[in-house]
Amino acid sequence: MALGMAAGGDRVLLILEKAGHNVSAPTLTGLAERSDLLSRDVNLSTHIDDIVRNAEAQEAAEIVLVGHSYGGFPATAAAHRLGAQVKQLILLDAFLPFDGEMFLDHAPSIRDQYRKMAKADANWHIPPLSSAAFGVEEQDQYWVDARLTPHPVGGYFERVSLDSRPSVFRKTYLRCSQAPGELLQKSVGRVKADAEWGYLELDAPHDAIISHPHLLSDTLLRHVDGEK
Repeated sequence: MALGMAAGGDRVLLILEKAGHNVSAPTLTGLAERSDLLSRDVNLSTHIDDIVRNAEAQEAAEIVLVGHSYGGFPATAAAHRLGAQVKQLILLDAFLPFDGEMFLDHAPSIRDQYRKMAKADANWHIPPLSSAAFGVEEQDQYWVDARLTPHPVGGYFERVSLDSRPSVFRKTYLRCSQAPGELLQKSVGRVKADAEWGYLELDAPHDAIISHPHLLSDTLLRHVDGEK
């Protein structure tokens, strides 16, 4: 079985690989080491395609797909497209979309401001926030901040399309309890109201991938279907 992380880091990847899993953590188009591809043509569909292609390339009969933060949007859509190949979808402090939503529907207080800025400047993209804002410890902040890049604005404004076929994959939501939850209220509420979702809280900040790799890895392994 393969684990595909729509957003992740080497620390968690190495731990999961040592536990015997085939793990892939693709960088989405326009971000980090692929920032040279940043343009107004990059949108949510681009990122969904990134995840789908990466999953298909694994040639695994079953995969566990993990999406973090914004990655909940493309990961959820990719899980719908991949169908039976997805054994489980895990969202880590992530946004859970409904069909027809855009990311900024979960952050209406900044939606109009971002739209205005995007219209005023054809080269404008979502600027990164410092890692300190997400609870990254001081010793890691320089390393993380040096790798932060703007986010393609199209990823925030394109509305997601989820096909209507029944979801057959297992669903687990991991909420990082040390992180502010205002923007995730809608997503967490949906999870708690839907019996198809399992819900668990991690005693960690939003970027648990960096700050708590062992806690996160142990939790992932325990909650992958079929592993105890």
